[in-house]
Amino acid sequence: MNIASNIAKSPSTGFLLAEARQARGYSLDDVAETTGLTVEEVTALENDADFDKSRIRRTAAALGVLDRISDAYRA
Repeated sequence: MNIASNIAKSPSTGFLLAEARQARGYSLDDVAETTGLTVEEVTALENDADFDKSRIRRTAAALGVLDRISDAYRA
């Protein structure tokens, strides 16, 4: 058995954002309006297609998960 296969993968930033949004019962429109982003931008973040630190921090803060995202995005 490969040792690497025993290591649990951390959820992606996009997954964390989507999970937090859904857990709070927010729509994409809700998050977009709160953060000042477009629905397309929020969708791109959730799909790990956008890695803009500012947008990630803004969205994570709005969803209350800033402490759960990678240190690379908090700087």
